[in-house]
Amino acid sequence: MIPQNWLVEGIGYLAAAANVFVFTSNTMIPLRIAAIFANCLFAAYFFLKGYYPLFALNAFMAPINVFRLNQMQRLISDMRSASSAASAGEFDHEWLRPYMKPLNLPQGFTLHRKGDLSEEAYILVRGEVSLLEPGVTLEPGAFFGEMGLFTEENRRTATAVASTDVELLCVRYDELLELAAQDPQFGFYLMKLMMKRMQHNIEVARAGGRVRQERSDEARQRS
Repeated sequence: MIPQNWLVEGIGYLAAAANVFVFTSNTMIPLRIAAIFANCLFAAYFFLKGYYPLFALNAFMAPINVFRLNQMQRLISDMRSASSAASAGEFDHEWLRPYMKPLNLPQGFTLHRKGDLSEEAYILVRGEVSLLEPGVTLEPGAFFGEMGLFTEENRRTATAVASTDVELLCVRYDELLELAAQDPQFGFYLMKLMMKRMQHNIEVARAGGRVRQERSDEARQRS
């Protein structure tokens, strides 16, 4: 039979070991889990020892760490959802409306040209917009114009022309950065969308290079 004081001291040593793991962990989720175990064990240890202020401190910290752990797990889940949405080209823009201003443009209007200074991004609500350089037609629900935020000197990477009468929502880059900082899901969506656009541009450039090479080979054969 283990004496009761040995059991109490054993709880204290386990609490100390969990606390050491808290300070050596490199990632947040294992850190929070270890902190919860350490708080619970320390709370039991200090209660059995009669150190009630320290018991109260750890009893108070345990639910805080549980709350932070749930926050981190929700954040990871939101980031995975954002990643899937960006890969599928889906984006729910309704929550952005209060931060954006409406803009209506007639058919044939040039929204911006490649190389223009860019300060705003857009959501296409109604109609179609053509991006001339990559040869892409955007449909309602598309989020575009954000690439200028990441380019040197904030320059546009494509010319955008209204293929039909269009209704847009526009947001300035400074507000876009604030939203990305406040909502990690939206920030992660922007990163995924940017990478997807860059991969598309690379594929278009490679396809254009193959076409030019084929034409060059045909021209040499004719000569």
